[in-house]
Amino acid sequence: MPLSRQTKISLLFVSATIFGLGLLRGEERQAIPFANNGGLKMLYDNRMYPQAVAVGESVHIVWRGAEGFPYCATYDLRTRRFSDPQMLLAGLEDQIDAKKYKSDHHFAPVIWTDPKGYLHTLFGCHRTPGIHLVSDKPGNAEHWSRAPDFSESISYPKVHRIYDDKTLVYSRYSGHLGFWQYHISDDGGRGWKGHSLINLAADPQDGAHAAYAGSYNTTAVSADGKRLHVAFIWKVEDPVFNKRYQAYLHDHTQRYNLYYLYVDLPTGKAFNADGVELELPLRKKTADKNCLVWDTDERVAAVGPSICLDDQDRPHFVLPVSEESPLDSRFSFVSRKDGAWLKSPITKTLHPFNASHLELDENGGFHAYLVVGSGEKVVEEKMDEYGWGQRVEEWVSSDGGANWSLFRDLTPEPGLRYQNVQFVSDDLEGGLKDLLLFYGWEGPESKGAAYLLDDRPR
Repeated sequence: MPLSRQTKISLLFVSATIFGLGLLRGEERQAIPFANNGGLKMLYDNRMYPQAVAVGESVHIVWRGAEGFPYCATYDLRTRRFSDPQMLLAGLEDQIDAKKYKSDHHFAPVIWTDPKGYLHTLFGCHRTPGIHLVSDKPGNAEHWSRAPDFSESISYPKVHRIYDDKTLVYSRYSGHLGFWQYHISDDGGRGWKGHSLINLAADPQDGAHAAYAGSYNTTAVSADGKRLHVAFIWKVEDPVFNKRYQAYLHDHTQRYNLYYLYVDLPTGKAFNADGVELELPLRKKTADKNCLVWDTDERVAAVGPSICLDDQDRPHFVLPVSEESPLDSRFSFVSRKDGAWLKSPITKTLHPFNASHLELDENGGFHAYLVVGSGEKVVEEKMDEYGWGQRVEEWVSSDGGANWSLFRDLTPEPGLRYQNVQFVSDDLEGGLKDLLLFYGWEGPESKGAAYLLDDRPR
C-alpha cells in the first residue's frame, strides 16, 4: 500500500534524527505539464484565485495564454490525463479589445462552481466588469454562456463558498488607491450584493502617507463559512524615499508591512486579531493602530501572504520580505501566540514577489510550498517582470512553525524559471492537499509552461 504524505514525512524526520543529515531529498516528482502557451502571470499570484476547481472526478483549470486570452482544460483524476485545451473567448472576440488582453496580465481567469455544480469563470478584470461565463451543464467545461456582471470595476477576484451555500467574490474597486470589496450571491451567481471593507486612502486622510496609500489583499474563509480572514500589505502610490535602501523604489517594490482583520459575514462587522471591532471602511490610521502584524521597517513586502487556518480558525501566514537589497528576500512564517505575532525564518528567495502556499496537515504539521533560488540576478522584463526562482520546494515544520526543514525539491525541469504556486479548490470548500499548480519558462522572451503536481498515492 502506498505511504501517505504524512507517513513519508514522519519517516524522514526519524531518518534525520538518527543520522543527523537533515531531511532527505529526491521524492518522486509527479508534476504533469498541461499547457505550453502561457503568458506573464499564466497562473496568477496569491491575490487572485482559484484557477483550478475539482468537481467529482475532474479538475478544471484555467490560465492566461501568451496572447492574453483565457484557456481551460480538464484533468481526469482517475486516468491522470488532460483534455485538449479550450479558448474561453471563442465567439466573444468581437466584444473585447485583443490588444488590452495581450498587454494586461490582470486579465487572467479564475474559476469556481455554484451550489448546483455549474462552473463559473471570470476574466478580463482590471478596473472593468470583466466577462463572467457559466457552463451550460453542471461540472462540464465544454460549453459556456454569458452570465450577469456584478460590479462595474473588478481587479484581483478571489472566490469563496460561504455559509448557507452562498458565493463570495472579494476584489478591488478601481485603481491602486481604490477600495477592497466583497460581493455575495445567494442564488448561484445571478444576483449579488456588494460591501466595501478596506480603503486606506479614505477620509480623513490622517494616517501616515494616507493620501497615497493603497493595499493588496489575500483572503481565507473559516470552515463554517461565516468568517472572512483578510491579510494585506500597504502599497505606497507616490514616490517616497526608502531610507533603508537609500533609494526611491519603483511600483511593485514600494510595498510594506503586514496587516490582518476578519469579517463576521452574517453581520458584516470587522474585527482585529484581539476582537476589537473596526470602523469601516478601514483607513490607514486605523490599520496602523489596530491591524498591524509586522512593521517591516521599509523592507519590501510585495505581494501579500499565503494564509492557512488551523482547526481553531486561527490564521497563519507565509510571505517573502526583502533583506540586503530590495529584491533579495527571505520567506518567513508568521503566527500568533499569547497575544503576540511571532516570526520564524524559513529560507531565502530571489524576489519579494516569489510565491508561497501554506498548508496544515491532519497531524498539525505545516507545509510551505515555495519558489526559491539564489545566486543569479533577476532581470525584470517581460516574463521575468514579477520575479522568479530556480526551484519549487516543499518545506515542513513539526513544531508549530518555529523551525523549518527542506522536505523535497518539486522542480519538474531544472533550468527553468518558476513562479506562482496555486492550490486546487475542492468545490470552493477548501484546497485539495495532494494537488498543486505552478508554471515555468526559459527566459523573458519565452512562453510559460504550466504544471499540475498530482501527489496522490498511485
